[in-house]
Amino acid sequence: MRYSTHLLVLAASISTVVAQTWCGKNYMANQTVVPPGGQFPLPSKSNDALLVFRCAPVFRPYLQEDAKNAAFVVDTRIVYDLINGASPISLPNNTGSSSHAAGNVAVTIEVGGLRTTHDVPLNATGYEVPLDISGLTAQQTPYNVSCSALYSPSSLNPQSYSTNATLLYLPNSKNSVTKTDLRTGSLWARPANNTGGPFQPFVPQGFYISFNPYLVQNLSYIDQLKAEGFNTIHPVPPYNDTAVFEQVLNKSVELGLYIIFDMRSYYENLTAVAELVNTYKSLPNLLTWETAHEPDGNSDPFNAAKQAYDLIYQLDGYHPVGIVLNCEDYNFTPYVEGADIVLEDTYPIGINATYSLVWHTPCTPDFGHCGCDDCRGGLIDIQARIQTYKDRLDILGYDRTKTVWTTPQAVGDGAYWTTIPTGAQWAAIGLISFNHGATGSMSYQFPTTSGNSTTIEGTASILTNIITEYVQPYLVRPKVTQTIYSYEGIDASVWYDGSSYLVIVANVNGTETIVPWASIGLGKVTNATAQVHAHFSVGQPFNSTGFDSTPSGVGIYTVTL
Repeated sequence: MRYSTHLLVLAASISTVVAQTWCGKNYMANQTVVPPGGQFPLPSKSNDALLVFRCAPVFRPYLQEDAKNAAFVVDTRIVYDLINGASPISLPNNTGSSSHAAGNVAVTIEVGGLRTTHDVPLNATGYEVPLDISGLTAQQTPYNVSCSALYSPSSLNPQSYSTNATLLYLPNSKNSVTKTDLRTGSLWARPANNTGGPFQPFVPQGFYISFNPYLVQNLSYIDQLKAEGFNTIHPVPPYNDTAVFEQVLNKSVELGLYIIFDMRSYYENLTAVAELVNTYKSLPNLLTWETAHEPDGNSDPFNAAKQAYDLIYQLDGYHPVGIVLNCEDYNFTPYVEGADIVLEDTYPIGINATYSLVWHTPCTPDFGHCGCDDCRGGLIDIQARIQTYKDRLDILGYDRTKTVWTTPQAVGDGAYWTTIPTGAQWAAIGLISFNHGATGSMSYQFPTTSGNSTTIEGTASILTNIITEYVQPYLVRPKVTQTIYSYEGIDASVWYDGSSYLVIVANVNGTETIVPWASIGLGKVTNATAQVHAHFSVGQPFNSTGFDSTPSGVGIYTVTL
């Protein structure tokens, strides 16, 4: 396929102006301290029970071929925080705080003249309600969905609740289609090599790589990414050589790599966005669009990402849209409105968290730019940032419709950073992110340190395939349960699929720590040799009593009890 030369024109319009603030903060020596504002408001607590009633289609989009097996995912959570949509609920006296004995909620879902009613347990999460939508017309415009709930325990008056959703139901397409599973946040796609095949869920693992100077000079970087087990490539614009960019696209298809199309340089120009979308939406391996890159850092207009997002869905709709946020807490809400996927790019390894090595000024919550906004300078920053973003999406009511990806740090040794992460640190960044809900990982940037297994690329060649084989199945299946643990500075998450456990453990406190099995819910481990299988483990030996997590400890394990 031949592509328009408009890229050369658009590339010339890229701004190189340095932002005068970062995350709303002044940071230069000649500037005064001005509180940035834009902080995310935390919800108030409630002494009484609240119902959070939410519903969403299981997949976005649904295609005509999916219509008879369509379903909606319903949540009827009991909470005690005044998050979006939380409404008072009176519970029977015998239920206590657990609400397990509180009965069912009659949930009715209506869309385009179709209607279904199902009993859903109170305090359920991820309950699926089937609805055949083949009677609807597949169209570009989303359908409005009305969801209502009636709670009628015998001892209380009926209580009614309602919420809204949208259903994107599109015609079948022979071009690439990326579905988002709103039960898990995972992506489903056909094979990237354009050979056909069924949709399959997967965890995107890849790298940002600058088109110029890297790809424009050496296409073998794409082969290298594939050889190291990555499944996705994210070329960084400007794509200012159309002939070479076409070679990049063709080679990525040939190797079966998904591609993320980056519009960071153009997304505020809606005419350019329209031209780019119409030109590249038929790429056989297009996974997602990415619009704004660090708009919070640069203080881009609040509505720009949302305007680009709406236009992309008008013109395409078959691929989700991502943005990258850099700030810990600066106008999170308006920026995430323009995305399905919210990436965080927290780079804490090798920074001076209190004094800028670039601007020679202090860094405080109200002033300064140290390369990692409001960071402490360690893996704990990854834990905090991912979990904070996930929590905010839930508070806003986006827990089903938006997901979080991570951007593991693979740069350093210059500017704000005095060192590049080791292979173990790079691995820990990604694995900690999965612990706290990330559903994709796009490291920045390639090429990076290579050689033996202590380097990033040396680690990647081992880790990527382990994630695909052992971690991915637990992240993409909706019936898997997950519990997050924090034990004396050790970050751990345990997933259970009904027969075995996936365990990811990483040391975030920088000191050697003994982690008993019982502290992460696995007290029934009595014979580690037989019950615990290490698939990836650095600095973290274990025995029948638990882990000995050294300062660099990180690992992936499966456990049977």
